Amino acid sequence: MNYDARTNSSDADRAAFIQWLTDQTVAELQAARDNETAIHAAVKTYVKHALDAYLPFEEIEEVLGINEPCIMDLAELSEADEEAVVDAFEDLCNA
Repeated sequence: MNYDARTNSSDADRAAFIQWLTDQTVAELQAARDNETAIHAAVKTYVKHALDAYLPFEEIEEVLGINEPCIMDLAELSEADEEAVVDAFEDLCNA
């Protein structure tokens, strides 16, 4: 799904993009359970799509793991897998 926060001010379009991104990422994380490499790949894909859409960093972080319900909650990950998501996100942010 294409969305550009710089040029599209529609709240409905933004919400649709966030929902699409959330659904995609939840599905990838569920498929990646107990596989740290696949979890890192799913997080990388999530961040890439979010950055390509020019979402603010704070929103990218909130959708992944802070907002209720967040992607990690929706994916119903184990504690170890949630830690892998956080590690992957931090690695990408510090790269």
